[in-house]
Amino acid sequence: AGPPLAPLGFCAIRDDELYQLFVAGAARGTGLAARLLADGEARLAARGVGLARLDIGVGNHRAARFYVREGWEETGSGEAEVDSAEGPFRLRLRFFVKSLADPG
Repeated sequence: AGPPLAPLGFCAIRDDELYQLFVAGAARGTGLAARLLADGEARLAARGVGLARLDIGVGNHRAARFYVREGWEETGSGEAEVDSAEGPFRLRLRFFVKSLADPG
């Protein structure tokens, strides 16, 4: 979302996962995060994903509150190996899921 070369936000999906959600500081409080999240959920559902998942870093309380407010449920925590420019490292994560199945 936003102009080329100066995005205000994006949502990336991978397999059954909401892989990344980013909103620039200038766009916070505008509802963009909820719109991007809804778009990501819709794309996952269109792929046939019934139960979507996402992970956030332990300590990211703002994101956790946002996802819970948007209907995601925390299911636990753990560690995962994450790649970086300096090589892989271990990161503590909180796990969330949301049913995308049509309730009707």
